[in-house]
Amino acid sequence: MKGTIQNLNINDHHCSLYLPLNYNILDINYPVVYMNGDNDMEEIINSIESHFYVDCSAFILVSIESKNWNNDFSPWPAPALSKNREDFSGGAYKYLINLTKVIKPFIDTHYRTKTEPENTVLIGYSLGGLTTLYSLYLFGTFGKVGSLSGSLWYDGWMEFISCNSPINTAAKVYLSLGKSEERSRNHRMAKVGDCTQKTFSILSKQLVSTENITLEWNNGGHFTEIPKRFSKALLWLMHI
Repeated sequence: MKGTIQNLNINDHHCSLYLPLNYNILDINYPVVYMNGDNDMEEIINSIESHFYVDCSAFILVSIESKNWNNDFSPWPAPALSKNREDFSGGAYKYLINLTKVIKPFIDTHYRTKTEPENTVLIGYSLGGLTTLYSLYLFGTFGKVGSLSGSLWYDGWMEFISCNSPINTAAKVYLSLGKSEERSRNHRMAKVGDCTQKTFSILSKQLVSTENITLEWNNGGHFTEIPKRFSKALLWLMHI
């Protein structure tokens, strides 16, 4: 990795910040990618840095640690997936408020960023991916979003997007799913393939252009090559 990673505490939110090579030398502003959850930032960056200024814009990456995934990344309350797990408590709106009103302003104030929606990305995996799509219907902040193996089986999700419209219809949306994810033994999670395809279809009609959205199918299941899936998503979203 040629850039640098540092840890930040922003109003009690633990974040990791990646700055690209020559950030302290070049007097330019950068787009910012916000990542839901504490993912393997270094491995993701290692696989994508060589693309900077070639076919991918160089960017600042901010990973926001979640203290409770089932709260931070669930849009509304829903029952647990099994008896041994906790219920989903529906805290995604509060999380997104903190992201848009606290974390993003801090980053924009202290670092050289491009602040416009078209230069502001939100990406996430699983429930974190569900939350990126949820943000489209609440805020115009993120002009590019990536939902990787998003938990689009979530109770009430299809009804929600069918009855609402994205705030920023010019947004770019990247969806991906593992080919074997819909084989889950959990009957709710097994709907993910159908729900992902329906989400793609609905968003294709809600956005200004079908060129603004893509759905990519990956080999494997929910936990297969996660950093690689992040890299593929970012190469599409940040393509130049």
